[in-house]
Amino acid sequence: MGGVVTAEPADGKSGESHSSPVANSRTPLTEPDTSVEQLLITECDCHEAGLLVVGEIDLNGHDDWEKALRRVTGHGAEVHLHLAGLRFIDVRGVTLLVNIADGLDGGQLIVAHGAPPGFDRVMRVLWPDCAAGILIEGDQ
Repeated sequence: MGGVVTAEPADGKSGESHSSPVANSRTPLTEPDTSVEQLLITECDCHEAGLLVVGEIDLNGHDDWEKALRRVTGHGAEVHLHLAGLRFIDVRGVTLLVNIADGLDGGQLIVAHGAPPGFDRVMRVLWPDCAAGILIEGDQ
């Protein structure tokens, strides 16, 4: 059996093999999955130093997330992160943010606007008395 896919007739009767018109056409059997949103991190003009983050921060985006955070934290006393378009951030993504905030010069602050629901919870559970350099604003 060499990987040939056959379809049963719609009436359920088995008999001579019929090829499926879908299998013979050049159209894909399934539509491409567009539900996975690419991580987009852009500098925003709304503050002296700010980032607009859209998508998901997971294993595939850790390097880009860390680079963007390090780049923007060198520009001013406050860094504003606009996270309303962030659908998900894993614990490693939050850890990167906390580590960078811990390394800020005295008086510098990271302000997270519109963070995803689990963000604040992860911060309170894993870093209850840490990350003084992060202020979370907006709905959680």
